[in-house]
Amino acid sequence: MDILEEDYVSSEFALLLSNSFTISGLEQLFSIAFVFTVETGFIPTSLAENFDSINSNIQLAKMINNSPSLNSFWHQNNNIFTSQLVMSNQLCHLIGVPNGDSLIITLCYSNISKCILFENDPYFNKNSVNFSGMSLKYKNVVSVPVKCAILDIVIGLYPNLCGLPEELILHIMLKLETTNLYALMRCCKKLYLLAINNQFLWKNIVIKKCCPLTVAKFIEGNEPVNWRENYLELKKHAYLVKRTPIHRE
Repeated sequence: MDILEEDYVSSEFALLLSNSFTISGLEQLFSIAFVFTVETGFIPTSLAENFDSINSNIQLAKMINNSPSLNSFWHQNNNIFTSQLVMSNQLCHLIGVPNGDSLIITLCYSNISKCILFENDPYFNKNSVNFSGMSLKYKNVVSVPVKCAILDIVIGLYPNLCGLPEELILHIMLKLETTNLYALMRCCKKLYLLAINNQFLWKNIVIKKCCPLTVAKFIEGNEPVNWRENYLELKKHAYLVKRTPIHRE
């Protein structure tokens, strides 16, 4: 148990994995895949009605740990394992099919499916398995791609920063200090171009950094103002003033 807790932030998921070692054979491999899938945010259908979407995955793990047994969340028929789960109210199927001593794990939603091979090992135990690496590989190959596909279908673009409307990204940028803004601009070309070409953003930065008289000087006349160039000039001037040595009599 201690080894599992070192690899996992939540002791609840560590307990779930420990419970999977009370099961043997191919079913043990399926139980591990089930835990990884739940950890990604998929909810067993039997718990979906009682699980509030604002709850964390940790709360979900507690609900599963309080169930009579871990294998009550799937069915076994001719050594084929199936479990029904939901993601964003969409029904998904986790399936385990034997392949010799190994198990092919497949997570399906509609016409989308991802699979991975879990190999059985006679020396397979909780003290010898790199669960962090196993979990990361499973999530990268199986559960996270399916989750993203579902969210893309159900709610549109998967909710990362670049998937937000540009006006919302700009609103976020307006809240940042300039050092953090430049760090954000280095993340990707889209964010860089969005920031560098937005005069409203740089105008607000200049207004925050300068006194009203300086701002008024910039907007004199009818010429268009390049607020980013003005900001860079102000920054350069402030640096030169700071670096100029003071001569004392």
